[in-house]
Amino acid sequence: MMKRWWHKCKSILNDFVTFVGLFWLIVEIASYSTNGKTDYFAKSVWFFLFAFILIVFVAIVKNKPKSSFTYQLRDKDNIVEVKVGDAFDNAGTLVIPVNNCFDVCMGGNVMKARSLLSKMIEKYYSEKEDHLANDIGKKIDCTKTHDIGTTIEVEQKHKKFYLLASSKKKENNRVESTIDDVLLSLSNLWEYIALESGRDGVVTVPLIGTNHGRIPNLTRSTIAKEIIHSYIEASKRLNICDKLIISILPGDLKKGNIDLDEIDEYLKYSCKHYRMVTFASKPEGEEVSGSSVAHVDN
Repeated sequence: MMKRWWHKCKSILNDFVTFVGLFWLIVEIASYSTNGKTDYFAKSVWFFLFAFILIVFVAIVKNKPKSSFTYQLRDKDNIVEVKVGDAFDNAGTLVIPVNNCFDVCMGGNVMKARSLLSKMIEKYYSEKEDHLANDIGKKIDCTKTHDIGTTIEVEQKHKKFYLLASSKKKENNRVESTIDDVLLSLSNLWEYIALESGRDGVVTVPLIGTNHGRIPNLTRSTIAKEIIHSYIEASKRLNICDKLIISILPGDLKKGNIDLDEIDEYLKYSCKHYRMVTFASKPEGEEVSGSSVAHVDN
């Protein structure tokens, strides 16, 4: 957090100088307009000290590092928000990463790990893994290994969850994942939400694959950007949800050395400048060939 404040020092100083200039301009205008009658008050040390403190406060508040930022996709109603905080506090449906066997016990390792899955079991299933396993068993065969990206819905205490298979279960009751697994799981998740689930107003996605997936070359910043990119690409052809929230745990900011200002700029640019390619239709009876590009919108 101190690093983000340090990056804002220049903006704070610029705003401070600007506000001081505006303040003094107003004082001089008031003095001129009243033939100096306001000077005793407006140019007093105490009034200037009060204005100085107020200006510093406003400059700092104006440049306070953001913990969330939201942008709308160009020419669409879809909104993407990056938000630091507890994913369970967000409205709507929450995506919970699981292993490809949908094993929510893993020999007791699930509840030992501080993960979204363990918190979901603790908060919504009264720490009873078997109750969640029973709900899952109604939707899918837990004795089999499923494809990465397989998604099912469960609902408990009026809260809906998407359980997303984004990692592989190993024989020692551990899980592992690859970058390909994460990207494939995201792609399949968007397909499921858009085509197979009920209509979602808000969907929250955590930084998949960054905690227990054991992917050495995948940083938290990278996966945040990949979620943004994957969602925007899928939204070109699918109506996924009205609002996507990418949730970042406060502790992940330090662990992953995440530069939120960089993520902010990336999201803003991606939502505004994504590329749309429109292909021309082919006349009936034309031999099989690739369609020509009719329009590119950047």
